[in-house]
Amino acid sequence: MQSTNQPNIVFDFGGVLMQHDREGCLAALRQLMSDEYITNGLGFGNDSHDTLRYQFETGDCSAQEFLDQVLAHSKPGATAQQVTDAWNRMHAGIADSTWNQLESLRGKGYRLYLMSNTDDIHWQHTMALYGEKIDDLFDAVFLSFEEGTAKPDEAFFKVVDRRLAASTMQTLFVDDVAVNRKAAHQYVGWKAFETIDALFAQ
Repeated sequence: MQSTNQPNIVFDFGGVLMQHDREGCLAALRQLMSDEYITNGLGFGNDSHDTLRYQFETGDCSAQEFLDQVLAHSKPGATAQQVTDAWNRMHAGIADSTWNQLESLRGKGYRLYLMSNTDDIHWQHTMALYGEKIDDLFDAVFLSFEEGTAKPDEAFFKVVDRRLAASTMQTLFVDDVAVNRKAAHQYVGWKAFETIDALFAQ
């Protein structure tokens, strides 16, 4: 791919950079609570705005409120640390090859940004693992729980686009979720890709 004037690349985090272990996370949660609560209350695998996960990702509840609500629906004796550890099982690491691709883009002069639907617990875990690299490689990070809105909502894309202060022709977007890619193009005119490899192949 060829560099352009003042280019921007906005990356989704989970599923694009951070690998997910959905089955491992689900298995850990099942040790603590019922399948019914995991799906309909907590909102694992559920995109409804009525779930606790959505409220947590959009900043409508704090980490403590999230843990208190989950523990209220967990088995007797469950602890906040157990819930936190189970929740963070979703994170399966960032591959060395992914870091190498990001470093290559950075070396070519691209401005790199993160735009993630995430929550306070997941982000604290992320920064504990990779905070130094994230600070070094990314010009800015946009997080749903801090912005009060989540992809694919129009508001999230517009606030990020405004803060980038660049023309839409200068922004590329990488996200593994089709509805998010469609929203990025529809609302702010970004050119969207499903994977980093697809971005390099353009």
